[in-house]
Amino acid sequence: MKLKNYLIAIDLDDTIVTNFSTKDEKSFAKLKELSKDNLIVIATGRPNRSSIDYYNELNLKGPLINYNGAWVHNPSDPTYPITMISMDKQKIIDFYNDNKDVIYNLFSEVGDDIFLDEFREEIRPFLHMDGGRLHTGPLEDILDQDPAGAIFFANIDYKERLKTYVADRFKGDVMIRFWNKNNPLIGEFYNPHITKGKALEDIRKHYGIDKDKTITFGDGHNDIDMIKFARYGVAMGNSHNELLKVAKYKTSSFSESGVYEFLTKLENGEIK
Repeated sequence: MKLKNYLIAIDLDDTIVTNFSTKDEKSFAKLKELSKDNLIVIATGRPNRSSIDYYNELNLKGPLINYNGAWVHNPSDPTYPITMISMDKQKIIDFYNDNKDVIYNLFSEVGDDIFLDEFREEIRPFLHMDGGRLHTGPLEDILDQDPAGAIFFANIDYKERLKTYVADRFKGDVMIRFWNKNNPLIGEFYNPHITKGKALEDIRKHYGIDKDKTITFGDGHNDIDMIKFARYGVAMGNSHNELLKVAKYKTSSFSESGVYEFLTKLENGEIK
């Protein structure tokens, strides 16, 4: 079947991009082709400055979801309603200072301002510094705005301690999730009310797209709500275990052009 008037949402990292910059050219070409007749939406935890080039390359005209749904805007339409959601900066400061013995580093962002405790070369790729303004120092001194959340680097041996601290201290108002199983442990301190799924539902309603014409692709824990939202919620072959549990569909990994594979099979009637 010909895909027309669908809402197709794509995560970036380890879905169509890996190692922060290597693209799945095959899937990019397919999405660019489909962007003529469908609403393609990038839904990423990245800031605007490190996702807008992909938006432009794909010739997109719809909204762009950044910071996992905390910031949603349409670069092609200034009249589109902007979403900006943040959390109290003191919660981030307290989380870091109370656990500084096991957390190596932490940074938060507001727009293009990056607030970082201490610059270390190994975390440079996570900062997406091109176009960003870096502020370093004690968070209580430099973090002068309320961000959407924070990324932290911690000792993996203290994963359960951090989970317990957040659960006891914030009672579900703030949560943490982990990106890897290595040392250092990379985690995200986030507002559970901010999700890609919620952002996509708002976009779907704004453009009047039927729920049966929604497709989403992702690989991480932060993609769970987005995958559950869609008629075709697709997990990459390299996905987080928690995402694989909820995904209705699964495709090949990034290295095997999983996005291209699924979209082609759907067009050919191989997927119901």
